[in-house]
Amino acid sequence: QPGVPWSVWLFWEPGWRFKNWYVNLEEPLVRWAGGVDSEDHFLDIDVRPDRSWYWRDEDEFAQAQRDGLMPPETAERVRTAGRAALEAIAAWEPPFSEGWPAWRPDESWAVPSLPEGWDRTPAHVSS
Repeated sequence: QPGVPWSVWLFWEPGWRFKNWYVNLEEPLVRWAGGVDSEDHFLDIDVRPDRSWYWRDEDEFAQAQRDGLMPPETAERVRTAGRAALEAIAAWEPPFSEGWPAWRPDESWAVPSLPEGWDRTPAHVSS
């Protein structure tokens, strides 16, 4: 969602058995001519079908702070975003409430190929 400091991913087991939602705490997405960019913030939330949840990668989040990759004010902003995500989970707001576990891709869809330069940032793409 535009401006939201997390994205929600869904995972399935073989046979389309829904496994979990994965809340990835990150910088809000930034659109540009070549795609969409974001920056991961290490800390994540795993949400099970029974609505239980737990923090993921707290060790990586702590290590990033110790290594100077994340200043204290950014870490606090990430924790605040995580608490906001937990409020959305507790209220069972979209996308959790929208039936996504039952979603299936159209069988006629082909796997798309990545365009040339997909891995380049805006600063590295010539106009």
